[in-house]
Amino acid sequence: MNGATRRSPRAGENPPPKSTAHNELVTASPLKLRLAEIIASDKSGRILGVLSRKRVRHHGLWIDVRSNDFSPRVRAQIFWGMYEGAETRMIRGLLRGSTCVVELGSSLGVTTAHVVDLMAPGGHLVCVEANPHLVPGLCERIRSRSATLQVDIIHAAVTNHCGTTALTLSPQTASSRLVAAAPNEATVQVPALTLREILRRTGVAEFDLISDIEGAETAFLLQDPGVLGGCRRAVIELHDTTVGSNKVSVYDLMQATVAAGFQLASRHGPVLALTRS
Repeated sequence: MNGATRRSPRAGENPPPKSTAHNELVTASPLKLRLAEIIASDKSGRILGVLSRKRVRHHGLWIDVRSNDFSPRVRAQIFWGMYEGAETRMIRGLLRGSTCVVELGSSLGVTTAHVVDLMAPGGHLVCVEANPHLVPGLCERIRSRSATLQVDIIHAAVTNHCGTTALTLSPQTASSRLVAAAPNEATVQVPALTLREILRRTGVAEFDLISDIEGAETAFLLQDPGVLGGCRRAVIELHDTTVGSNKVSVYDLMQATVAAGFQLASRHGPVLALTRS
């Protein structure tokens, strides 16, 4: 938050007025952000990697970070609980005992590990990840934790069509996205699926949703909200983005969650925990 007069809406409240939405999305002071840069630096991550023997505790769970998928900076963020911290807290507070979870943007599998820890035995977990470089490690790490679950891991980007699409690979693995590449970034063609097709292929009807897909959430929130009819609870990170030539703000997407029948349970900046009204 930005100042003592700002707060997130309480459970059941609508999103803030559009004129205040930008300020409402600020979640840390400049001093706190600077401190975070220092303790989660590459140097800090290398030291922690040696001291921890590449096993790092994250919000109560041990995470194996030996793979080169984990940069030193990400290892430090995991150690200090900063990596996907808001999402992890919401997942642990909302999804205990879930019988079916669909996670869009499983990335390194850190939040996925928390989901596995919370799910009911015999539950169904669907992980979707677009970055082809992350999929092998994701499969290895999740399957080693999920012996009591039915697990489907799908390599695809979530879009508004099925086929292929260009994925921009950022130097930061967690930031790969479906937008034009910057000069230091590369692109790769990856499979593209709609959320509706993912649910059809995996036989999912009712589910809890986790989504962090760098703006691609417009494919279901704006372009096919009916696909969320079977979604009971959700933890979603929203992003400013564009659809065609139109700019779409986090505020617009928050309004879309309300229109889809969700109620705000909690919020930290652009990360929302949603339940059904």
